[in-house]
Amino acid sequence: MKKLNLVLVTICLIMTSTILSCDDNSNSSPDNSAPILKDGTWIITNFNEDNQDNTNYFTGYSFDFQDAGVVKASSGSNVISGTWIIRKDSGKTKLDLNFGNVPKFEELNEDWEIITQSPTKMDLKDVSGGDGDISYLTFEKN
Repeated sequence: MKKLNLVLVTICLIMTSTILSCDDNSNSSPDNSAPILKDGTWIITNFNEDNQDNTNYFTGYSFDFQDAGVVKASSGSNVISGTWIIRKDSGKTKLDLNFGNVPKFEELNEDWEIITQSPTKMDLKDVSGGDGDISYLTFEKN
């Protein structure tokens, strides 16, 4: 009986240790199955960075969020490729964008918190880790 109790206590300790070591913030695997973004093309209707309206950076570009975490921004024959994932971070759903070092598009390289979303619009914000400045980004279906 004592051995059975010892085995049960050991199992409980292992399970408790496993549960406590799990971190909700570690869920950074892509969830690119989000149908809202993969349904059609999107345009940026608002990009406000540190209280400056920079929406014009992206005038004429359509964004196509594709499978496998690929996003393409197109304007005529000019195509800029990047990556995207949707993940949870500290209980918040975030859209991570990365366009590398492409001028102006590098401004989108953030982990954007999804504020609101509908089938035709997604509002996002990013709080700078350095100085606390807030940037806002809005995608609307094209």
